[in-house]
Amino acid sequence: MPPRFRLDFAHRSLTCSLLLALCGTGCQQAAHHETAAPTSLTPSAPGKHDPGVTAICTPAATLMVGPYRYTNDQWGSKKATAPFEQCLLKRAGSTGSQLGWTWNWPGLDLTVFAYPSITFGWKPWVGGPSTDPRLPVRVADLERLDLSYAIESRAQGTYNLAAEIWFTRARPATPEADPESITRELMVWLEAEGSATPAGSLVSTPTVGDVPYELWKADGIGKEANGVGWTILTFKSPSTRHRGTLPLHEFVRHLVEHSLLSPDEYVASVEFGNEVMGGQGTTWIHRLEVELEP
Repeated sequence: MPPRFRLDFAHRSLTCSLLLALCGTGCQQAAHHETAAPTSLTPSAPGKHDPGVTAICTPAATLMVGPYRYTNDQWGSKKATAPFEQCLLKRAGSTGSQLGWTWNWPGLDLTVFAYPSITFGWKPWVGGPSTDPRLPVRVADLERLDLSYAIESRAQGTYNLAAEIWFTRARPATPEADPESITRELMVWLEAEGSATPAGSLVSTPTVGDVPYELWKADGIGKEANGVGWTILTFKSPSTRHRGTLPLHEFVRHLVEHSLLSPDEYVASVEFGNEVMGGQGTTWIHRLEVELEP
């Protein structure tokens, strides 16, 4: 039986430690390395005022919970034309703690302001030790990669809810950040509000795990960020799905079978969060579980 890592906020307490890290992600990246701090005129993110909530609003702040890293990721904040605020959140429940995030981003930028999110594995933008020693893993050696989740969200504006995988050309020789090693980015959009649209163009309408998707593809994005660029492949769900299980290995296999991904590339990290393009909202994570069989 392979190791199982699970967060079920209705049944267990969590011990969280505050760390700082520089990170970035998104569906149409242009400058992952740039982060701007809010000004004194910052509009307030809505979730931080809920009863019993503790907010951590430092850009790039992280909370580690087992092998999961929550990040206040504001990678596209240099594109903001007005003050903003985004925070990680923690609140006490009847049986334990619960984590989430909240945001307030005035204006609209379809190339994404921020991606408050959870990371499992080794993120090439950040480096450091992998949160699970089995990642990165060669695509050809991946047997199963399931992401089970349940969220509570209230938001308005333009944003998505998305899972993501970063692929690299090799397993890193050192734990240093290495964005130039990125070859591909796979996203699964589980919600799309406002004018949110995947990068690139629609190339097919596959069915994965008995669910029909639109598959969008864009080549050569992110050259300004890592100097070389990469290909992004986005599976867009036809409906909003705030809970469920994603068989991520099936998405990976579909790409390999259609020559959109090499079996010699590596799955580096799995992420889950909201790409924010404008507006305000709050998301709480009720459950998150990654099951991996390399």
